Amino acid sequence: MARQLFFALGLLAILGLASAGKRVLVLLPNVNEAEKYSKFFGSLRDAGFDVTFKGVRDSSLKLKEYGTWLYDDLVLFAPKSEGFGGSVDQQTILDFVDSGHNVLLAVNTDVSEALRNLAAEFGVDVDDRGSKVFDHFNHATLDGQEDHTLIAAGDLVDAPVMVGGPYKEPVLFRGVASTIPGDSELATVVLGAPSTAYSFVKSGVQEPPTLMVGSAISLVTAVQARNNARMVVAGSLDMFTDKFFDALVTVNGASSHTANWAFTVTLARWAFQDRGVLVASNLRHHLLGSDEQPWGYRVNDDVEFLVDVVEVEGGVSKPYVADDIQLEFIMLNPYIRQPLQHDGKGTFSLRFKVPDVYGVFKYFVDYSHRGYSYIKLTHQVPVRPFKHNEYERFLTCAYPYYASAISVMLAFFGLGFFFLYNK
Repeated sequence: MARQLFFALGLLAILGLASAGKRVLVLLPNVNEAEKYSKFFGSLRDAGFDVTFKGVRDSSLKLKEYGTWLYDDLVLFAPKSEGFGGSVDQQTILDFVDSGHNVLLAVNTDVSEALRNLAAEFGVDVDDRGSKVFDHFNHATLDGQEDHTLIAAGDLVDAPVMVGGPYKEPVLFRGVASTIPGDSELATVVLGAPSTAYSFVKSGVQEPPTLMVGSAISLVTAVQARNNARMVVAGSLDMFTDKFFDALVTVNGASSHTANWAFTVTLARWAFQDRGVLVASNLRHHLLGSDEQPWGYRVNDDVEFLVDVVEVEGGVSKPYVADDIQLEFIMLNPYIRQPLQHDGKGTFSLRFKVPDVYGVFKYFVDYSHRGYSYIKLTHQVPVRPFKHNEYERFLTCAYPYYASAISVMLAFFGLGFFFLYNK
């Protein structure tokens, strides 16, 4: 009976993970434009997402009702919009992210100030309205027309869990550039511009040289907040269209299809926490030779720490395998910091000797690997000194003191004997 109950609870937990993050709200200038992205949203539906389309200015628009979020993920495909309908505004979207939900934002060269400000809140600086990314060396020819703003990009982040790949075909991009601060710890350039690209505003007025050139340009940026909420800011709306999915382009004389379909769908699934999600559970520790978890330890005890880590993809859990998860045993400062060993089945463990320092320690696991959700675990445990009856009868370190005491006694008796029996 207990085994059946455990199995039922585990199944419910897996189903809960599988159903989490499935309700997606898509905001468009008008719902009829959804046809331009039919393959993209069709792939999301095939992955199990419940996609709802609404106009960005819909008066009935709302993300939250009676304290409950109505959606798990938000897609913004309305770059020209200066505001939102209903009860949605920038602060509502930020609260949506703060509560652990995800946002996919795609803009273009006509990006509004409102969406530029929203992207800035995510830590991504989108270039000025009207600017475009140009490349006179790595551009593509589409439908027989050469377009220097149609970038054939291939500089993908080295994180297959985020973007899939590597791809032999180029990812087509036509839109606006972005940058991220150099000291940013949360943002990642998912798709970088070629070294020959630059951002520029074409106008009749002579413009000063742009400072946004080459590797400084981010075409697609991903941000994972500290609460594991995910945001993606794409500078091109066209890259999600059926036209770019089916395009046959010519780059430097070579013809090929594009990788836009695989790239955008994989990235969207990652953004909606359908990929790259780590779940840590069953933290435990015990003395070597015992299976019971004690209330605390004695200095110099030999202990073992264990934790289970699984990767969830598409609602299916599988053991996570990595060599870079570390355990720290901390009292103000780490006394022990060592990598955990894995058994290939999702269990990570470490055997170590408790330091010869007593006090309140804590186990601490702080794991962040690009493309995966963060793991932060803490568990407090006291460490006590030896009791008076737990020491050895004679301590090796005390031999000099034993010798000095014995020498004093011998000297006393020798002096007394000499005083009493010597005239």
